[in-house]
Amino acid sequence: MLFEKSEFKALLLLHGRDRRSIGAKKELQDLPQNRKIVQDKIDLEKESISATQAELKELETRGSFLGNEIASIETKIGQQKTKQLEVKKNEEYQALQKEIDTLGETLAKHEDEQLEILIKVDDSRKTNELAQGKHAERVVDLEKQLLAIDDRGKLLEEEIKELEEAIKTANEEMDPIFLREYERTKKVVRRPPYVVPVEDQKCSGCNLRVSNDVVSSILVEEKLTSCDQCGRIVYMER
Repeated sequence: MLFEKSEFKALLLLHGRDRRSIGAKKELQDLPQNRKIVQDKIDLEKESISATQAELKELETRGSFLGNEIASIETKIGQQKTKQLEVKKNEEYQALQKEIDTLGETLAKHEDEQLEILIKVDDSRKTNELAQGKHAERVVDLEKQLLAIDDRGKLLEEEIKELEEAIKTANEEMDPIFLREYERTKKVVRRPPYVVPVEDQKCSGCNLRVSNDVVSSILVEEKLTSCDQCGRIVYMER
């Protein structure tokens, strides 16, 4: 049978190496995009960390501003009360009191806001600590993925180089007729596999039924035969 001939076994070996090489090249080609996806995730995690830090800093800045404003208002109220003790006219006293009351209202609003800010700062600090820990862990895991992608790239480059050398050697040792037919098939068929078995009179490459002539060519004539549906080289194992 054709399947048992050394020339055909050499063809199957070449085909296997070819498929591995094509798969490795495709995977290597996809690595930069996969790497970009992981890097984008890292950038997003770092942006999340920066966002929580920025929010906390903004709250702390607002709290500090309110603290300064409260201190300034309290100073002004003290100054106005001191003036009240010095004025003799009731109109001046009342005017100062009105200003003190206005400052007091502003002071009360600032103190209420300061209290809210202090609570938010406390909550934000806790959230920031949790977020930083959570996001930092994700960044570490993602950076490990980047290293794994880089390592995989190196392995694929080595594998492709070895396969290309093995393919070159196989091509030189192949039966010219078999090699020519195989190269023709690679041009006709858009993607691997290029050499497939026939099972239940169906080509396992396109899953369509082959003609009786194809079966006869394989079994009786023991010729290198192509599927009359998809053009792949077909064979039967028994």
